[in-house]
Amino acid sequence: MTSYLYPYIQESINLNSKKTDNYIMTIQHSLDGLSFVIFDAAENKFIALKHYHISEKNISLETLLVELQEKESWKLEDFKNVNILIDNNNNTFIPKDYFQEEMKENYLSLLNIEHSNVLTDDIKGNDIVNVYSTQDKLTFSNENIKTYHCSSILIKKLIKEFSSRNPETRAFVNVKNNSYELIILNNDKLIFHNYFSFNTKEDFLYFLLFTFDQHNIDNESIPLYFLGFIEEKSSIVDLCSRYIRNIRFFNRDNDFNYINELNSVPYYYYYTLYSFTSCE
Repeated sequence: MTSYLYPYIQESINLNSKKTDNYIMTIQHSLDGLSFVIFDAAENKFIALKHYHISEKNISLETLLVELQEKESWKLEDFKNVNILIDNNNNTFIPKDYFQEEMKENYLSLLNIEHSNVLTDDIKGNDIVNVYSTQDKLTFSNENIKTYHCSSILIKKLIKEFSSRNPETRAFVNVKNNSYELIILNNDKLIFHNYFSFNTKEDFLYFLLFTFDQHNIDNESIPLYFLGFIEEKSSIVDLCSRYIRNIRFFNRDNDFNYINELNSVPYYYYYTLYSFTSCE
């Protein structure tokens, strides 16, 4: 069998096969990687984090999941719940009052977004619907396996985390490979969401400052949170800090426990992956 998954990060303890009915798995699928965390609900503890590089593009998620189960020597149906997060930029947000199920393909067509298989997530509390597409027909016979878009989970988590804090506008940058997702919240309301591709650190900064200017946001005072694959001492962060004074990185959610092996991987790298447990 051809192998498409190559391990990059592997931090875990040996799973107890007798306890898998207490385990919740969250899998994040992007164009170049497949990551997962395992949460022990009985112990309130994250017990595994793994990331695999994908060697070829356009390999179906179904194929990758088959290989993943073979490599890990467990089956998805053994877990209490399995949550699959689709990490792509083939999505748009529609106000719930204007959303019509039969029009979901049209929403993506208007934005020239490929829409072979269209799914939706309801962002409760914000009265918006995330309409997104995936190249895979995600149908699972087991009811314990469910699918969501990464942006839906990330926005839900951010709203939950910051809704009880001092009311203010905050920006969040989720860094990926040569692109980033920018989210701006005003208190607990989503006011901006988009993706930007960049080649240089100057590109990165330009799109941030341009967006702030378009929304009359003071870059000297707005808190800007970084998450995803970026180093705290990177040249991008250094440049941004010259224009945006209030830069922050996420620390662990202390409502949960973590095995010691996870200390070696910055929490904010996989913030979205960890987030599902606390927002669903």
